[in-house]
Amino acid sequence: MNCVTLAGALSHRRRAGRRKTVTCQKRRLDSAIYRRLCMSVSAVGERVPWTPQLIRVMAGLLLSLFVAALDTTVVGTALPTISRELGSFELYPWIIAGYLITATTTVPIWGRLADIRGRRLVLLIGVLIFIIASALCALSPSTGWLIAFRTLQGIGAGCIQPIVFTVVADIFPLPQRARLQGVFSSVWAIAAIAGPALGALLVSTIGWRWIFTINIPIGIIATGLIWGYPERRPELADRRIDLRSTALLTVGVVLLLIGLGTGSRSASPIWPLLPPALGMLGAFAWLEWRASSPTLPLRLLRNGVIRSAIITSILAGTVMFGVISYIPLWVQSVQGGSAYQAGVAVGAMAVGWPIMSGIAGFIMVRVGYQRLVLAGALALLAGTLLLALGPAASGISWTVASTLVMGAGIGTFTAPLLIVIQSSVGWAQRGALTAFYQFSRTIGGAVGVAIMGIVLERYLGSAPTPILARTQLRAGLDAIFILLVAVSLAVVATAIGVVLGSRRSTMPAANTVTSNQSATTPRRDASTANQRN
Repeated sequence: MNCVTLAGALSHRRRAGRRKTVTCQKRRLDSAIYRRLCMSVSAVGERVPWTPQLIRVMAGLLLSLFVAALDTTVVGTALPTISRELGSFELYPWIIAGYLITATTTVPIWGRLADIRGRRLVLLIGVLIFIIASALCALSPSTGWLIAFRTLQGIGAGCIQPIVFTVVADIFPLPQRARLQGVFSSVWAIAAIAGPALGALLVSTIGWRWIFTINIPIGIIATGLIWGYPERRPELADRRIDLRSTALLTVGVVLLLIGLGTGSRSASPIWPLLPPALGMLGAFAWLEWRASSPTLPLRLLRNGVIRSAIITSILAGTVMFGVISYIPLWVQSVQGGSAYQAGVAVGAMAVGWPIMSGIAGFIMVRVGYQRLVLAGALALLAGTLLLALGPAASGISWTVASTLVMGAGIGTFTAPLLIVIQSSVGWAQRGALTAFYQFSRTIGGAVGVAIMGIVLERYLGSAPTPILARTQLRAGLDAIFILLVAVSLAVVATAIGVVLGSRRSTMPAANTVTSNQSATTPRRDASTANQRN
């Protein structure tokens, strides 16, 4: 063997050795995370006692979540009245858009701040901003001021949901936390159902300003209850936040959302804004991957479970926002239904989601999260197929059944995935990862809805007469429903990857893990024990 051949063979063996080492390290990492999860599942007998102080804190968290969820649904009913009274009708889409943009862009920042400064302080600041902004919205003298105050209100709302779920993960071990997911998820169902009705009631009786005023007493009560949360957080070596990356993320997401049509009455994309948005987000990702204290923990995507959860969240957001945006148009313009029937069709998803989320939390310890993720993905696919392949004469009840099944599917896998990824990291990364999970769903929804809008616009633009426009509208919505089926198929593929990935790793079954863990098993999060009173 000559020198060149020998050198080539040695180089090939070195590369093969490096690949084998990386693969082994990845399997050891996945196995360690799974063993930590199994150990948490096995500790069913270890429960955090329900003391009066803990009950007060949980009540405060539920109220905080409720007031933020209610504000996302109650305002829409009052928009026509607000625009008539304050004027500037052309600006009224920004009453929603300003809130949406800040509530989305600030989520990762709040999550990172919660890891650095502690959950209690950050959550109290977020609720306080929300209360002050609500009072200012109620006093708004014009549409411009209302948009500014709604934008401020979105900053506070962006804090509440991720930090509330992070606090729950800090306090409770996995079995209790899984069961509590149903309680907290039901808050969104109550808000989705009660919000529009409450908004209509307030507008028709005491005026639209009370839609914002009602947040003040609820927020104050929640603040008083959360104030007693005895947080004990570990000392962190790195307590910085990268301002350069944070600025790139904020500006990039704002340009992306506006470029995708957020705030536009026609929801048409503004194409010149998209290249700088993508450039800033690309620069942000490059900096975050190398940062020692990242705002978004992108390096955690190396773990297969976390990566699958984030991808699934993005795809689920696409389906969820697609249903919210285009089912009302389908019901009213194609099926000939009323606005009330369109609301029922969308609300069915909000009912199916928390019901199955609660059931999934109760049975997750027994059946394992992998089966729930796959079952939820298949249910989501079934719901989109019902919608896309329904007979031509299918009525509104068929649409309601389809969205109900889709909501049940999303609820079946979102809660288990959130619980699993929260259990796979320590205290210092849990807030940022929880925020990342929520942020990915919102971004997936914004991008997906923009793509669906482009598809629908192409169909409507080809209609030469108003009569054909109705036919083309149906064809365009049918194409959007087929796109939702394709997205659901991607969710099923991701779920299958989660199941196969767990089987490939040499991991113990959850029901075989006992309290006598070996010395190689990672210890349980110290924060869980520290939160007990």
